Amino acid sequence: MGTTPPFQTGPPEAASRTWIILFGFYLIVLNLLMLYLLVRIWPGKTAIGDEVIHVTIIPKLFERSLDLETDYLCLVALVGALGAFIHLATSFTEFLGNRTFISSWKWWYGLRPFIGSALALMVYFAARGGLIAGTGSAKDLSPYGIAAMAGLAGMFSKQATDKLREVFENLFKTTHPSTRLDSGKDTADPNAAKPPV
Repeated sequence: MGTTPPFQTGPPEAASRTWIILFGFYLIVLNLLMLYLLVRIWPGKTAIGDEVIHVTIIPKLFERSLDLETDYLCLVALVGALGAFIHLATSFTEFLGNRTFISSWKWWYGLRPFIGSALALMVYFAARGGLIAGTGSAKDLSPYGIAAMAGLAGMFSKQATDKLREVFENLFKTTHPSTRLDSGKDTADPNAAKPPV
């Protein structure tokens, strides 16, 4: 019936001018929102030793009391998204300046802060769990160190993912790999079908 397939092949299609302008405004608003939230949830000097921190996102509308651990989780997720935003905004402006920004990357740009946020949480869990650093209570941690780790994990997601993979592989290394047909390893039958990589 002449319908266009959802994923076209052929030369890449340039992003429309309207989408580029809207996305540029989205980036500005996203940056301002993240900086605002960062200031609001940052644990102050007096709050570091306290068990409960009062966080005001919107005065008289959205106020919460958080323990220090929960506040650090919010901080890590937010700064991870901010780190990913730095990578995203840099990449966006570079490709736009070179006139090589194509529409097939829209989803990557849209999801990048969420990927950075989730990855920063995973790196934080690994560090707090003692896989990368020692254990201790939240009162012993520096919010600056946590924010730096989360921001770098969001900004350099490939390197952070590689490090987590390396830690996991070393931690759960097997001495005798499985020889199941569905394991993805070579079997006695060289003509056996292998799962996609």
